[in-house]
Amino acid sequence: MNFACYSPRVHYAFLVRVERESQESAFRVYEVKILEPLQFTIDSRIGINQIRRFVVRAACRTRLAAGKEYLLMGRDGETRDSSDRPQYLLDKNSWIEEQPDPRRCKATQYRNTCSHLQSFTTSFAINGCRI
Repeated sequence: MNFACYSPRVHYAFLVRVERESQESAFRVYEVKILEPLQFTIDSRIGINQIRRFVVRAACRTRLAAGKEYLLMGRDGETRDSSDRPQYLLDKNSWIEEQPDPRRCKATQYRNTCSHLQSFTTSFAINGCRI
């Protein structure tokens, strides 16, 4: 919760599934399907199952895998894609958390971590930064 609300405060938080990755100039572009919009500001048309683009500099080590689900949090960018939808830059002020496979969460060693992540996601979706 500290990252989301204080360092610096995030503008968006989405649960997403990566659909595809492509290379455009000096950037890797991830097209993701929105599974749940937890928080958003400028992207007022966002909804479940919509596609959004997340961009990362090709030189960065950040990698997302197609078919995997993530919690993505960060600050809204000023750029738009070719369909005039907001486009998000994954940078040092972004938070990326891979969502664990539900089967893995049943294992004793992961149960607590999975529970905390689920609790945070639910609480943040309901309350945002009102703590």
